Amino acid sequence: MSLPILMYHKVGAPVASKPDTFLNVSEKSFSRQMRLLKRLGYSGVTYEEGAEWLAGRKKLPGKPVCITFDDGYVNVGEFAAPILKQFGWPATVFVPTAYVGGMNSWDEVNGYPLLPIMDWARLKQLQDSGWEMAGHTRSHPRLETLDATEALKEMREGREEIADNLGTAVKTFCYPFGGIGAETPELAKSAGFIAACTTKSGLATSKANPFLMPRVKIAYRDDAAGFFYRLVIRPRLG
Repeated sequence: MSLPILMYHKVGAPVASKPDTFLNVSEKSFSRQMRLLKRLGYSGVTYEEGAEWLAGRKKLPGKPVCITFDDGYVNVGEFAAPILKQFGWPATVFVPTAYVGGMNSWDEVNGYPLLPIMDWARLKQLQDSGWEMAGHTRSHPRLETLDATEALKEMREGREEIADNLGTAVKTFCYPFGGIGAETPELAKSAGFIAACTTKSGLATSKANPFLMPRVKIAYRDDAAGFFYRLVIRPRLG
């Protein structure tokens, strides 16, 4: 079995610089991409549901696809959520809890613009509509640069803060910046997660390590043909 886990950051945000085009799509492009998924027979599910399906613990109808958003930008709730609501599809947000209700200040040094992150009230609204709120550490560090004790602390504290603020069990995780050291996948398991995804490109499969799941990266300039290539053709090229 294989599962596309789509990787987004921002939807409908102004592009301030060339680096800011990374995983940033317009509202119009996102709408077209979701319509294409629907025409291809896909159904949106949360990352938790997809991970459980790949592990053989859950049945899902049709062709499942996971739509994931790193960091929880306000523009995701503003532009992506209404589009997904049209299809009755949920999504998964990877939440760096120290920045909830604040800005993405960890990105400033890399030349990305400062943008608002959703607050707990908005995240709760999305959760109540079926979205999954998942782990992304507390302070968005590069986990591969931390020792095991600090890395595990970051994972656990982020997971606990989501649970405390939203009253939900947090099952899945995403590595900030895609940073993974030799011990990181086992640390994610120790932190209480059932699966974790990376920034490596590809389709998640039932044979893969559930703590090293790849994703399909969506580019700023992807038209329908480009999106189809990333979703269907490129993962099969090896």
